[in-house]
Amino acid sequence: MTDSNQQDNDQEYADYSKKYLLKRFYSDYLRPNISKYLPIQVLHVLGALAGLVPPLLLRNLIDSGIPSKDLGRIINLSLLAFGSFSLIALIRFARNYFGHRIAQKIVFDMRNDIYGHFQKLPLKFHDRKKTGELMSRIIDDLNVLQEFIHHGPEGFLEASTTISGVLVILFLMNVPLTLIALSFTPFLVIFALTLIKRMHRAFRRNREAKGKLNDRLEDNLAGMKIIKSFANEDYEMERFFEKNEEHYDARAAAIKYFSTLGPVSYFLNSFGLILTIGYGGFLVYQGSLTAGTVVAFYTYLIRFRAPILRMVQISQRLSRFFASTERFFSHLDIEPHIAQTAGGFSKPREKVRGKVAYENVNFNYSDGETVLKDIDLEVDPKQTVALVGPSGAGKTTLVRLIPRLYDLNEGSVKVDDVDVRDWDLRQLRRNIAMVMQDDYLFSGTVTENISYGKPDVTRDEVMKYAREANVEEFISDLPDGYETDIGQRGVKLSGGQKQRISIARALIQNPKILILDEATSSVDTYTEKLIQEAIDKVSRGRTTFTIAHRLSTITNADKILFVENGEITEQGTFEELMDGKGEFYDFYQLQFEQLAETGEST
Repeated sequence: MTDSNQQDNDQEYADYSKKYLLKRFYSDYLRPNISKYLPIQVLHVLGALAGLVPPLLLRNLIDSGIPSKDLGRIINLSLLAFGSFSLIALIRFARNYFGHRIAQKIVFDMRNDIYGHFQKLPLKFHDRKKTGELMSRIIDDLNVLQEFIHHGPEGFLEASTTISGVLVILFLMNVPLTLIALSFTPFLVIFALTLIKRMHRAFRRNREAKGKLNDRLEDNLAGMKIIKSFANEDYEMERFFEKNEEHYDARAAAIKYFSTLGPVSYFLNSFGLILTIGYGGFLVYQGSLTAGTVVAFYTYLIRFRAPILRMVQISQRLSRFFASTERFFSHLDIEPHIAQTAGGFSKPREKVRGKVAYENVNFNYSDGETVLKDIDLEVDPKQTVALVGPSGAGKTTLVRLIPRLYDLNEGSVKVDDVDVRDWDLRQLRRNIAMVMQDDYLFSGTVTENISYGKPDVTRDEVMKYAREANVEEFISDLPDGYETDIGQRGVKLSGGQKQRISIARALIQNPKILILDEATSSVDTYTEKLIQEAIDKVSRGRTTFTIAHRLSTITNADKILFVENGEITEQGTFEELMDGKGEFYDFYQLQFEQLAETGEST
């Protein structure tokens, strides 16, 4: 494993301290928005303080306004109550609206940063990551952060202000009654702590089960054609049922704890209410306490339970916050080595010749397995080079080094005598186009997919390159022609149609180097003929690398490379390799015999 690979792995699973996470989150994302964020926190405190006023007004009304039959006092107290409720409503609107907006803005920036960073990371990273996992980092983790950014401080500030304010007011009104009324509070706290810890573990199991269910669902929906072709619906239904049941059981356990917390905490809190009514009533009977004070006590105690539960839950919310921020920063800290070390060399497209050279190239993935070794090769501009060999020999990796989708361990790959590491990465890739075996098409129209690499392309250019790629052969059969929505991954098209759109998409960049990775595989003979005709047209005047599916399609290549176990074991023209009767000759004869047995043409 190389140092850079090791560094990737170390950073991806970095164990950051909570202090570091808080400090970095504040400096990177909170501080730029602090002028808008701090006023929201002040509103949380003001809202909690305003909420303490109505019970005092009610106490005053019962103890003095009503007994004295002072209509003016009753009206004034009522107006004060209306004003306090209006203020509370206004504060809640302001803090909710602006609080959620600033939280959304912070997460908006974080989401842009992490997605942009994922785009910079090399294919080595994406090769070992599931799409669902990366989506979870971008969506689920940041949704957790968004909720905490607003509701975390809100819960703490409002709860702590309310609890402190209630305690001060209760003790000022009557110390003995306060001590008796709050005697069951420790039991409430202990119960809530115990249950919330269990509930947190249950929800963690639920998230794990949900992840497994999503993985199973993603695989099955993407592989529906295979499931149906093997008549494996019952088997897959059973596997899905198993994951769904695990999720159901985990969710049911979480729901059990969640459903228990509210009623039982309400029941425990009710003991304090009962004592308040009983003992408070006795004090009123003795004449040492007013009825308004008992009502105010009762009102404050009703409001006392929710803040206590919020304070207890803060530790669990914090743990989710730290887990999400750790995953976020761990991924954000993975070094995009290719992007970082990209040089600044570039030159006008018309002056790019398309010469490619490999010099003592060695390459291995992060697991240490050698993929390419001692590759030396020179390809002149506008030459066509075919790569042939058994599956897994390293052919695809070899051509992907040209646009620098992977970085070398040793040696160099040069385009126009300049190391690809010294090229401006965007300029390098703008001069190279790839058509792969199962090329990816995006949701959208045919036009949008063809023009993907050149958004400002004209309609005439789209149609020109569509003709060159034999797209027009089927375009009239589509319901809306070029404006037909082809669905996710081009699901509404056949394999051959998708390949021809991919070829047109590659051509529209007018690349100097064209890479065709088994572009004619997995299609019928007629479609292969159309694709091959398109390839023959588009490869003229370009340096072309083609990984061949059928060897008969590469007989006219300027150079054929036989690749095995990561090495170029033979190279030459078709005639030279056939005359040499070496590995290529044996490989060709074997395919010829296999095709003859199946009745297919070579």
